[in-house]
Amino acid sequence: MRILHIVEATIAGVRTHVQTLVGGLAPHGVQSVVACPLRRQNSHGDEQFVNYLTSVGIPIWPVAMQRSISPRADAAALQRLITILRHESFDLVHLHSSKAGFLGRLAVRASGNPAAVVYSPHGLAFLGTTQHAHKQFYLRLEQLAGPLCERIIAVSPGERDVIIAAGIARPERVVCVPNGIVAPPRLTDAERAATRAMLGIPANAPLIGTAARLAPQKNPGRFLAAAAQVLRVLPEAHFVWCGGGDLAEVARTEAARQGIAHACHFIGHREDARRIMAAYDIFWLTSDYEGLPIAPLEAMALGVPIVATDVLGTRDLLCTGAGLLVPAEDTAALAQATVRLMQYPERRVQLARAGFRYFLAQGSAEQMLEAMLHVYESLVLERGKGIAMPYHRALFSASTLLPAAQGLPASGIRGENP
Repeated sequence: MRILHIVEATIAGVRTHVQTLVGGLAPHGVQSVVACPLRRQNSHGDEQFVNYLTSVGIPIWPVAMQRSISPRADAAALQRLITILRHESFDLVHLHSSKAGFLGRLAVRASGNPAAVVYSPHGLAFLGTTQHAHKQFYLRLEQLAGPLCERIIAVSPGERDVIIAAGIARPERVVCVPNGIVAPPRLTDAERAATRAMLGIPANAPLIGTAARLAPQKNPGRFLAAAAQVLRVLPEAHFVWCGGGDLAEVARTEAARQGIAHACHFIGHREDARRIMAAYDIFWLTSDYEGLPIAPLEAMALGVPIVATDVLGTRDLLCTGAGLLVPAEDTAALAQATVRLMQYPERRVQLARAGFRYFLAQGSAEQMLEAMLHVYESLVLERGKGIAMPYHRALFSASTLLPAAQGLPASGIRGENP
């Protein structure tokens, strides 16, 4: 089976997702080709996607897509995609995120390529704006492009429900394949202590942190407002934001305005993000919405308890008790839950164990790869390609997933296995 992945958002969770797919499915006869920018617009240091693909032998078609809407640039990218699809034969085209999803569907239709088409939104763009006109514009684009693919792949039940309710696709055309990750290796207590020392954080200080883009969706203002309230009770606490983004300077300025800059560490994009996360006492996610966020899955695998806003995507991940959910607009609730967890270590251990159990049961790369391969195979067979690729859970052993882990940050569960 030969698959073209079209990707504009070559950073953060989408990057991890696509790397896991192309690396993890290669041992099972799936030949991947990727069309993407060589460097994403506003990458903020997260620029290793192309290097990873090259290192594992994945062919790349450079396409100068950009995140923002630009008629001239988008038209050029569309023409480039049409050329690629006319030049090569594929069994299936998998589109990732809104820009590649829209241009890619138009390109497949215009090229006449007979490949089956699937689209993964990775978070719906129309949920990311409060301006009614913008929301309706992005929603209408999704509705117009919805019929141009065989399947839309939601990463959480909540995202699937929104896609159907918004009239983007009929229920039978929307399938849920939750995100999964390759389990990170363990960290020793000494390595965890060394990470804290590298960050300039005292060994015994309460450490709360996140790993996310500094973008409106992730709401760094909410993070800082809750941090200020925690510091009133736990003045020795420190807060780490691992990840770059457009709001980096805004966040630093706001931390200084609130008088908490001394306790807030904005460390930018890090290829060793999992190692940083393993040093946290509590992981925060303060988003306004998600698809199904990957960073909390990594926290679960690392044995770090989670407190997060009760929003689309994150809710699906934590509603089983694998972490604590707080109302999105209630920063006091976020701060209070965090203070209580720092005061009761045994509760942190309980949450860490519950999160680790969830990861093993529902968050592994093996499960995602098996489900995705089933989607791919069924669509290709529907198209009459005659390709038979039997898949079995036993095929997805840890050894077959090693290629997917190459080039990803290494880290591990700290201390005792939850």
